Amino acid sequence: MNTNRTDAAPTAKAVIAQTISNTLSARDIVVETVFITDSKFSQAFANQVESKVVAFKTFLTEQNNLKATQVIANQTVVQAQATARANVARANGESQAIKVITVQLKQIPQCLQWLSISRWNGQMPLCSGQWYSSFFPITSINNATEPNKTIGTLSADGNGENC
Repeated sequence: MNTNRTDAAPTAKAVIAQTISNTLSARDIVVETVFITDSKFSQAFANQVESKVVAFKTFLTEQNNLKATQVIANQTVVQAQATARANVARANGESQAIKVITVQLKQIPQCLQWLSISRWNGQMPLCSGQWYSSFFPITSINNATEPNKTIGTLSADGNGENC
């Protein structure tokens, strides 16, 4: 970026200062500095300057809004990528857990019973059958006269009743 203004178009102040300096130097007066103060401009000029300032401020505001939108979009992309990585890690962990459980079930058949007991929430299941493994017999809660009546358990031959 060129900060030297000698090759740029002269400003109004520079043109006026040069004109005054040239006029006075013809009379052997040396001008060191020209100060222009209390200038009166037309209303049209003032309106133009104000319009330019407003337009530039609007431009800067729009630039800032665009940058903010880009930052939000980048954050959304980063969050989506992090979520995807977390999902992959979770799936890998679940896959590894399934592999370990499968190996344990093959080596120790009682592992399935241990898993069902360790994950039991304390409530008795409402039904069981050959598709359902229960470690307690299910009793009828509807028949108060026979509180120990079993309504569906897995029989020894694997053909249990369904509720």
